[in-house]
Amino acid sequence: MTGVKQQLVLIYMILGTVILSMFVPIDWQTQAKVLRDCIIMAWVVGVVNFAYLGGGLNRLLGIRPRAPLGLLGIVFSPLLHRNAGHLIANTLPFAILGWLVLLQGIDNFYAISLAILLVSGLGTWIFGRSAIHLGASGLIFGYLGYLIARGYLEVTLMTIGLAFVVMLLYGDQFWTMLPDSEETTLSWEAHMFGFLGGVLAAYNPIFLEQLNRFLASL
Repeated sequence: MTGVKQQLVLIYMILGTVILSMFVPIDWQTQAKVLRDCIIMAWVVGVVNFAYLGGGLNRLLGIRPRAPLGLLGIVFSPLLHRNAGHLIANTLPFAILGWLVLLQGIDNFYAISLAILLVSGLGTWIFGRSAIHLGASGLIFGYLGYLIARGYLEVTLMTIGLAFVVMLLYGDQFWTMLPDSEETTLSWEAHMFGFLGGVLAAYNPIFLEQLNRFLASL
């Protein structure tokens, strides 16, 4: 993003948050703890993986399409990254989009995330190229899909405003959901199926309720 665009987005987000807080009770402390814990977990795994295991976790726990052991990546691959640059690149969009999802209620945040991980992971495992697919980008694109779909399905000032901010921030990244035979380090499959998982979570509250019950039973 250009400097001017970044400044505009920051202004929109600050104004939107101030306005939103006047009408909707926001549990800032809980939201901050959720995002903090997720980011710390990813960074701890990343440091251990890069510094002490030589990236061995990537080979063991990444998504490897159609390989039985590759199914483990559905759960673990969002915590794994190719290198520090990859991890840094995913941290900021995860924090921003995760926070925007949390603004609509923390109760469904974990269920939404699980729905995205399942759809993104299974879709990549079944249809993905023969490679090791890693990173939180499937989850990030799932949050994109969820926020945009919510803006369409539930027309309120908040949902439309959040969808607008998302489009302004990341609309130029939608092309990364398209197949690219020359791209070797970017998993368009995870992006596309993650986005579809977010849309499914927005369209199917019954599915989310089932996931909420499952999580509550753990």
